[in-house]
Amino acid sequence: MLRKKSIEHFVTPINELHNVSNLQVRMKAIEPLTATELYYMMVMGEHELYTSSYKHSFNRMLMQMGPKPRGDELLKYVHFDQFKKFIKLAAGYNKLDTFLRTMPAASAELLMKAFVANLDKTENLEDAVDVADSYSSITDEKLLQSILNYVDENLELHRETGNERGQLIYGLLKEIFLSADSSNQTDLTSTLGIPSIYEIGHQQLQNEEGKVIQQVFFYGDEDGKAFFPAFVQSFSSKDWKVVPKKEWIEFISHNGKVEVYVNRPLDNDANLDDSAQVHLIRYMEDLGKFPTVVVHRGHSYWLPRTISRMSSEARIVLLGSCGGYKNLNQILEVCPDAHIISTKEIGKGDLNQPIINYLNQHFVGGKDIGWRNMWRTLTTQFSSAPRETRESWEDYVPPHRNLGAIFIKAYHRKIQAE
Repeated sequence: MLRKKSIEHFVTPINELHNVSNLQVRMKAIEPLTATELYYMMVMGEHELYTSSYKHSFNRMLMQMGPKPRGDELLKYVHFDQFKKFIKLAAGYNKLDTFLRTMPAASAELLMKAFVANLDKTENLEDAVDVADSYSSITDEKLLQSILNYVDENLELHRETGNERGQLIYGLLKEIFLSADSSNQTDLTSTLGIPSIYEIGHQQLQNEEGKVIQQVFFYGDEDGKAFFPAFVQSFSSKDWKVVPKKEWIEFISHNGKVEVYVNRPLDNDANLDDSAQVHLIRYMEDLGKFPTVVVHRGHSYWLPRTISRMSSEARIVLLGSCGGYKNLNQILEVCPDAHIISTKEIGKGDLNQPIINYLNQHFVGGKDIGWRNMWRTLTTQFSSAPRETRESWEDYVPPHRNLGAIFIKAYHRKIQAE
């Protein structure tokens, strides 16, 4: 009932106003809520909250906690009910550091110690993936070291008791966390026995004809319609042949090495964008065009539809919206070796497009993609951009830093090998 009321009276109203820039109007439904009530609203509505709805709700929760908010006092007040879910959400939306800074360092460490405990006792990997993703969201070096120590303590405990599942989970987390510090020079490809997470070869993306096939999913809401023209214009006539169709557009590189298929963002209210995607996929399948590169251009609430229609041949997946265990796991069930680019907050069109441009330039040139080099190049490119753009770029996660996805891949690879 608490979840039902949270969604009905608070989550749905603020979600429906996601295009309203005036926050007094946008967030009016949650204005009467206390910090505790906002805590439960976010936890109960975790799967329904839009990214921007969560972000503004979190900020309002801190404001409602007073001039000197104390996160540990809030958690004590709710008797730590649902605290792991709350930490997961904060990490997923890049707010965990902000929350931890509201409490003494000792309290933050105890909280994260409890967050890391008992990962072997759950039926699925969601808690372990949440821990992996949370680790990648923290910037405090002392806290990172503490979490690594807690993981190591649990690993040793399970070695002493002979708990094989516990050893596997905490052993993988230790290796992944060590790799996150570049000074350790840990190569996860060799230590975890998984395909390279640092680069993807051009040959892996080619079909039998030596072509890279890419599919881009657009949605017919206001944002989709607004960004589509810029997307189309990014394909210069010097390098690409443009083939417009009623429901989609085809872009074919002049050297014939790359083909990009994108559905038009036709009216969503009339379900025309949905029909366009269905018809485009059928058309591609009839031609034997199975995409190895999939791009999702749309809000996070459209992502389940993209995943449900994603090609199992996909080797690079650009989400352009928030990830999370549910989404990552579903993607890797469809295409286990996919390299996933995602963001912890709201995807930005002025960031997604340069990423796509970089990839397409390498595809056309027949070059391998090195994620570390790509990230350095784009970071330099965005260094002179407005502050908001630079800050949004910091929330994007490259495949070699997508610790949750890496954990899922490594765990299943280990299980299959046994």
